[in-house]
Amino acid sequence: MSKDTSSSTPSRSEKLVAFLIASVTVLAAVITFLQTYVSGKGDEANRISVQYAIQAMQVRTSGETRVSHEWQGAYQTWYELDLQAIAADLAGDSAAAARYRTVRDRIAGLSPLLSPAYFDPNANLNPNSYGYQADEYVVEATRLSEKFSAYNEIGDAWDDRSKILIVNLTILAVSLSLYGLSTTIKGFMRHAFLALGTLAAGVVVLWSGVTMLLPLPRLPEEAINAYADGMGLSWRGDYAGAIQHFDEALSLQPGYANALYERGNAYYYVGNYQAAAADYEASIRAGRTDTNVGWNLGWTYYLLGRFDDAIRVDRAALEQDPSLMGVRFNLALALMVNGQLDQARSEYQSGVDQAVGEVTAAHANGAQPPSSFWYYMDASATDIDSLLHSLDNDSRPWMEAPASGAVRADPSQVRALATEMFHLLKGTTASLEFTGQAPPQTQRGTVTAFVFGQEELDSRGNLLRYNTAVSFPNGLKGISILFDYSGMRTGASEVWKVYRNGIEDPTLRVIGTWQLGDQGSGVKTISYTYSDLVAFGPGEYTVELYIDYQLIGRGTFTVEQ
Repeated sequence: MSKDTSSSTPSRSEKLVAFLIASVTVLAAVITFLQTYVSGKGDEANRISVQYAIQAMQVRTSGETRVSHEWQGAYQTWYELDLQAIAADLAGDSAAAARYRTVRDRIAGLSPLLSPAYFDPNANLNPNSYGYQADEYVVEATRLSEKFSAYNEIGDAWDDRSKILIVNLTILAVSLSLYGLSTTIKGFMRHAFLALGTLAAGVVVLWSGVTMLLPLPRLPEEAINAYADGMGLSWRGDYAGAIQHFDEALSLQPGYANALYERGNAYYYVGNYQAAAADYEASIRAGRTDTNVGWNLGWTYYLLGRFDDAIRVDRAALEQDPSLMGVRFNLALALMVNGQLDQARSEYQSGVDQAVGEVTAAHANGAQPPSSFWYYMDASATDIDSLLHSLDNDSRPWMEAPASGAVRADPSQVRALATEMFHLLKGTTASLEFTGQAPPQTQRGTVTAFVFGQEELDSRGNLLRYNTAVSFPNGLKGISILFDYSGMRTGASEVWKVYRNGIEDPTLRVIGTWQLGDQGSGVKTISYTYSDLVAFGPGEYTVELYIDYQLIGRGTFTVEQ
């Protein structure tokens, strides 16, 4: 009689379970291999991105150091020697003038910034430092930074795949557990566990396959090179040429967010605000959502007269970063021209309070606010001034404002609020700069409209009269400001500022205390006191008088070409 072996022979279902377990185990091994491979590729991409970031920083830092050395060292020395040569000529010492010019020309021969590519000593202009910067480091640093961003994005994509594969391994572990449990029971539940385990394994196969087949982010090197060259041209001020290179970059890589943003900037600088706004919008859709884009888009909407859009975008930017004081002032300006005058006043006051807080905090830490702080304070006042000129149909080439017809409020109400906010910003800026505090609430004196004139002297150097005008010939060495005043306080702080074509010339500042009594007639002469060889360049000059850091007088004259 033979031995019964039926109980030791695996059943059909047990064989199926063994096959499924073996299959999932092999699949898990494959997924593990893929995860290891993907993780390694991610680490490799991240290492490369870090290398490019370090190289970009090195190129930019060394380039900025060279440019600073060339400007502060070579050019400033050249300039001082040139002035000495002119002074020697005026004194009749031609031999000394020749020696100065010999040394000056020797320095020019040693300096790349003073080479003919960037500097024409006969053109009476500063060296083209922006062109020198573009060639020294801007293009290369931009190229390296873009490669860093590209490889960083590729590394992120590999890391995302690695995380998905780890999740898939977890699902496979669950699948194996279900298969194992199915061996302990019979009937319907066995089949249910087998089905669930198989479904989980199937999901893993599909999910892993799709994950591995999806294309990685790609930024062609040709597109990066075109973009970097465009940045170099934009840095030089050749915006038309920059637009062509950005076009090339976008033809190679549609949806290149940085190229869209920078092309928008280039369009903005050539005055094509419609195209600029379209590119800013496209760069946001392409994934660039930093506050710089919103800041520029909101301002461009303002210039286009799209005030509702400007308000919406400015508010969104402030939600991202409430510290953006410049955006807050832009929002206030857009609210004002949109007829929301109370909200505009509130936003201006919030911006001023924020400015006072920033300076107070900086001083408490023994520091100073960054230079950008003062730039945005001045620019915000200039923006109001530009609007006032636009309302009077009297804009200047350097001013930016929407057309007067686009303003949605009563122009007289806008003009009144704009003038009030202009004085608030001007007084706050001056007081913060000199005292670190909000302007004192003292009684404000008054001055009459400024009259500008040149001194006419007799043969002994005595003053004969002031030849007054609103426009003066080129070569002006000094200007006298004539005015009547009242309500002044002896000993009050006195600050005179001079702006040329909207930009302050700090070398013409005059700072002191008021010593002319409470009322009368006054004359203030302003010149380049550090040198009798320097004259006022051609352009429009605006002179401002601050008493106790409050703007009380303002006037304009012109120096002809």
